[in-house]
Amino acid sequence: MSPPARFAFMTLIGLVAMLAGGAVVAQTPRVPPRVGVPGCADDVPVRASREPVTFESRGRLIRAHLYTPRGEANGLGVVLLHGGTGFERNSILFDAHAIQLASRGYRVILPAYFDAAEPDRSRPTVTGRAWRQAALDAAGQLTSRGVPAEGVALWGYSRGAGVGLDASTVEGSGVRRAVLVAGAGSVDGTLAGPDLSVLLLHARRDEAVPVRATLRLAGDLRDAGAAVEVGELAFSGHQYDLATWCDVFARTRRFLEGAETGDGPA
Repeated sequence: MSPPARFAFMTLIGLVAMLAGGAVVAQTPRVPPRVGVPGCADDVPVRASREPVTFESRGRLIRAHLYTPRGEANGLGVVLLHGGTGFERNSILFDAHAIQLASRGYRVILPAYFDAAEPDRSRPTVTGRAWRQAALDAAGQLTSRGVPAEGVALWGYSRGAGVGLDASTVEGSGVRRAVLVAGAGSVDGTLAGPDLSVLLLHARRDEAVPVRATLRLAGDLRDAGAAVEVGELAFSGHQYDLATWCDVFARTRRFLEGAETGDGPA
């Protein structure tokens, strides 16, 4: 068919469609959504699964997301402790990063530790103990799935950092690695465990958790006998953007894997 004839033929098809009350719409192939990829420059192919699980803590049922490598596990586990906005919102924020960790061989659990006790300012000690135990019981879920106890790290953001601090420094916790992001608090006396290493990450400025509070915590932890590494993020504020979260989790991996090979903080 010659070009003029082809043009006339296509025009006729368009007119028929219009007269029939229809429209000719170009169809583009649908691209499946990218699952578990946060958009970091160092992302790896997704080789992990996510499943909802529950476990008991002090007689309460705790919801959680469990992330499992599809390939070979690296012997390390991470308990992700959400911030003050709660499990539902933070599970969306951290889900893709957790899948990326699991795709690299980590076993990861993200517990809804508020299930152990609702936030209650009138009973901070009781509430804090319940959250602390939920974090430690979440760590137990990882060890029951084959992660050595010494390979489980507590990771917390904002309020979750306070929970991680409490859980990692309580007598008998057995925690050896903790990553506390935008966190503060204090440590009384010496640590029960002799081998605790902590990575503290903070923004340049943080309206919710002042940098001076994080640095004060670093001093307390060192005085108590912990090995502490402090890192500043190239961001100002408490609610981080994607690039900052990518940096946070890259530093988390370097810290945990360096500690595993003996190259962690002194």
